[in-house]
Amino acid sequence: MDSTKCQDHEPSTKLLNPEGPTATIRPIDFTRSPLADDYSSFFAMTIDNLLTPDECARLQAAAGDNWQTLSKGNAFRECQNILVFSPEWASALYDRIVGHLPEEVKALRKGDRLAEIVVGPSHLKASVGARKTVWRIKEANDRLSFLRYQPGHHFKPHCDALYARPGKDERSFLTCQIYLNDAPLSADGKSDGGETRFWTSQVGKRQKPPAMECEPAEEKEAPFLDIKPKMGRALVFQQRMLWHSGQEVKRGEKFTVRLDLMFERHFEKLQPNS
Repeated sequence: MDSTKCQDHEPSTKLLNPEGPTATIRPIDFTRSPLADDYSSFFAMTIDNLLTPDECARLQAAAGDNWQTLSKGNAFRECQNILVFSPEWASALYDRIVGHLPEEVKALRKGDRLAEIVVGPSHLKASVGARKTVWRIKEANDRLSFLRYQPGHHFKPHCDALYARPGKDERSFLTCQIYLNDAPLSADGKSDGGETRFWTSQVGKRQKPPAMECEPAEEKEAPFLDIKPKMGRALVFQQRMLWHSGQEVKRGEKFTVRLDLMFERHFEKLQPNS
């Protein structure tokens, strides 16, 4: 179990500038990728320049240097992390992120195609009379995971688990991964690893439920789509059934911070033609 906690963290007002940089939004269109057969309607996007280089440096420095080694299941995952539990940091990052998300993913309603894919049928079943389920984005979980990948470190293909807050009707449906430095490049300009790689679906190929974190499947010759680490870039993607890995870092270091974006369940009356 991860247990590192940063006790004396800086106020978020010192970490992020009041006015953020001009960001560039790019939806990931899986229909134009090698993964079209599996993920044509799945949600993922990148936000370039979510953070400035100075903000990335301040955030990383403020997290401290008490790195803990993570090693799971026969080298399934190897990296280092620092956990910071801070509602203030989470709120500041969430405020920067949420304005860049499309409206269709901020309120996931029963009957909507995107909701069926991101939330899943089991979380859309409940209703109160004529009022149907809608999951509304609320905030970022205050558990921030800072990650450092050094040469040889990696995270094999898996699906992120949906986090449920105890005693509350809240779930995480989106992961936000913010890259705090650029991917290292070799002398010939080629990548030295560290990409976040989306893999073809492993549903039907493994016995474990796809909505939970799963063991890796065979990677050989499987289709994939890479997202390269870039300082200040955020990668936001659905947790349910979207297989991905952290590719092995071959040289240098990769720094990221990971957040769960939380949704709260409400019930609303649907329009007659909904």
